[in-house]
Amino acid sequence: MSEVLTGADPDDIRKGNTCLVTVLDDHFMSRILDVTDDTIGVSFPAADYPIEGMLVELEFHDKHGFNRYPAQVVAGPTIESGQILLKRPTQCFRSQHRSSCRVPTDLTVQVKDEVHVRRYDADLLNLSGGGALIRTHAPFDYDTTVDITVSLPGESTHTVLGKIVHFAEEDRHREHPTMKLFGIRFIGLDPGVQESITRYLWARLRDLYQVS
Repeated sequence: MSEVLTGADPDDIRKGNTCLVTVLDDHFMSRILDVTDDTIGVSFPAADYPIEGMLVELEFHDKHGFNRYPAQVVAGPTIESGQILLKRPTQCFRSQHRSSCRVPTDLTVQVKDEVHVRRYDADLLNLSGGGALIRTHAPFDYDTTVDITVSLPGESTHTVLGKIVHFAEEDRHREHPTMKLFGIRFIGLDPGVQESITRYLWARLRDLYQVS
């Protein structure tokens, strides 16, 4: 799960640092070649893309997770330069390595903004002891606090509090073109509810992988 940090970490955006550059779902190991107040120069192996105006992402990894920076291309690469010029990022997304496994489900839950009464049906795509991934028409924003009501097979119905930590539009070529995916981190989970979720997750894993 991710959270937005304020500004860019000066320990990341520094000349000589290495990072992963993601362009059109391809990943390249790169090095920061130059840093100014407005731009950063990053090494890049291709000569024909990305072009000016495209969006890329820089990732800086450590043992606990990674920082991710969306950035816009100011100038594309040339054979002579071997680099791309990016507008200096102003926003950082921090992703922690997961401490619990995610288990796919085929359940439906109900979810609502904590301060409004309208409830939305949502597909529960996966579940862990720390959070969930749902798909719904609900118009939530990043950092929205939500109530999720879920009925787990063999367990009681629970309503848990969570926070939206990332979201993305569903691929428009797929079956649900108007829906969004929301990553949710649970907040203040009651120990009894935690045990109930854990029991379900183990039962689901045994069912999925036919473990006796």
